[in-house]
Amino acid sequence: MEETFKVFGLAHILLMVLGIAGVFAALILSNINYRIFPKILAVLVLIVKTGELAWRHTMLLEPAINLLPLHLCNISLFLAILTLLFESKFLFQLLYFWSVGAVFAILTPDVKLPLTQFTSVSFFVTHFFILYAPLCCIFIYNMKPAKSGLWASFIVLNILCVAIYFVNRKLGTNYMYINGLPEFSSPLQFMGKWPYYIIAMEGLFLIITHIMLLPFRKPRRSQYLYRR
Repeated sequence: MEETFKVFGLAHILLMVLGIAGVFAALILSNINYRIFPKILAVLVLIVKTGELAWRHTMLLEPAINLLPLHLCNISLFLAILTLLFESKFLFQLLYFWSVGAVFAILTPDVKLPLTQFTSVSFFVTHFFILYAPLCCIFIYNMKPAKSGLWASFIVLNILCVAIYFVNRKLGTNYMYINGLPEFSSPLQFMGKWPYYIIAMEGLFLIITHIMLLPFRKPRRSQYLYRR
C-alpha cells in the first residue's frame, strides 16, 4: 500500500474494487439471512464509525467541534443504519437519493492519512455501507424509490443546508461545505465560487436523482392499446 493517499492511485483503485465486491458479498449474505444480517452489519458499522470519531478525538487530537456528524455522508450513514434497523420505507426514500453523495466521496475522498490507518479504512467502510443499505432495501426488502421521495429528499436536504449554514457560522465550521469550498480537491471547485457552486449542485442533484428514478418508473400504457 502507498505511504500517502493519492486520488486514483493504485491503493485507491484497489480499495474501490474491494468495496464494490464487498457490497455484492454483503447483498448475497443479506439474501441468505435477510432479517438478521443487515441489522448486524448496521450495528457493526455504527461501532466502526463511533470508534473512528473517538480515535480522531483522543489519538489524533481533533477538536470535538470538527467531529460532529453534520456532513451529508455522515447524516446518510446514520440514516442508513436506522433504515436497516427499522426497515423504514420513509427513511429509505431519503437515503436512496442522498446516497449519491457517497459515490462522489468515494471517488474524491477527503483522506489525508495512509490507507493502513484506521480512520482511512473507516472512511471507505462507512461510505460503501451507505451504498449497500439502499441496495439492500431494494433487492432484499423490495422497497422502491418514488417521485414523492425524490422531492421529499430535495426539500429535507435544503432545510438541512439552511440549518447547518447557521450552525457553521456559529461554530466557525464548514459542514456540508455550505459556507465555502472545501480545502481538498473536489468537483465543487469546478462549479464556481460561493454561492454559485451551491446552485449548480442543486441542479446537478435534481438531474442525477431523476436519472436514479428512471429504472423504477412504470411504463405508460398507450391510450390506443385497447382501442379497436
